Amino acid sequence: MPGLRSSAGALFASLLPIVSILFPLVVIFLLATSVSAEDPPTPYLTQLLQQARQARLADAREWHLLLHYRANLFGGYTSEQDDTGFFLAPEGKTDPQAELDATLRQFFSPELVGRSKQPAQCAFVARYAWLVEQLRFDPIQLPPMPCERFERWIEEFHARSITLVFPSAFMNNPASMFGHTFLRIDQEGQTAQTRLLAYTINFAADVPPDEGLAYPVRGIFGGYRGQFSTVPYYLKVQEYRDIENRDIWEYRLSFDDRQIRRLLMHAWELGNASFDYFFFKENCSYHLL
Repeated sequence: MPGLRSSAGALFASLLPIVSILFPLVVIFLLATSVSAEDPPTPYLTQLLQQARQARLADAREWHLLLHYRANLFGGYTSEQDDTGFFLAPEGKTDPQAELDATLRQFFSPELVGRSKQPAQCAFVARYAWLVEQLRFDPIQLPPMPCERFERWIEEFHARSITLVFPSAFMNNPASMFGHTFLRIDQEGQTAQTRLLAYTINFAADVPPDEGLAYPVRGIFGGYRGQFSTVPYYLKVQEYRDIENRDIWEYRLSFDDRQIRRLLMHAWELGNASFDYFFFKENCSYHLL
């Protein structure tokens, strides 16, 4: 088919100048579109970013606690939190400043973030509350978003006090050789009988059934994911006292209403978090105390 090949070659040769002109234009158009797709920061966001840097909020102890940052041996920081959905900056696990900047930017957006799939103001209510205190957000330029899920969740507790609960050691379970620690959210008007209906804040490893010999090995070397949860207190009593016959010690904490709310706000945030669980180090007591 020599005639067909020669015709195709002639057609390609005639189109080559047109393609050489259009191709750069298409590339420029795509680049311009990608740049314009990301809205530039508003003047008020720029102002907040500058204020936060001037106040060195990324170096504040409160910010490091909220993000669970720990100082590295040779400088810098790394968060002990291991779920990528907990960070709003790609480098947020190791860069407190980048995470602070990304958090402020995300507060202006209704985009759903984190494992809980909510706007950042609602997914990370403790961060938002702390930054409001530090930067005094203008509610006109940065309107607070309604966080109905969080408000319903926190109202269900009717929290008036917090109790630290310590079930004693249980030698038949390697994970409980040092006991366990969790918090109980005590309600207004609670009695010794009704406290069983209170909720707890619990941190524990997510262990699949029938782990066998892998259980202690993975537990020692951080092979399990640890997560926070809220479960009724009567389930914990049933597990520790009725089934395992363990002593349970209770210590009422001296928290005021503001501290209780702040604790619950961070507990809500930790629904987006997970941690590598180590039996002898990063265990229940480590993260709660």
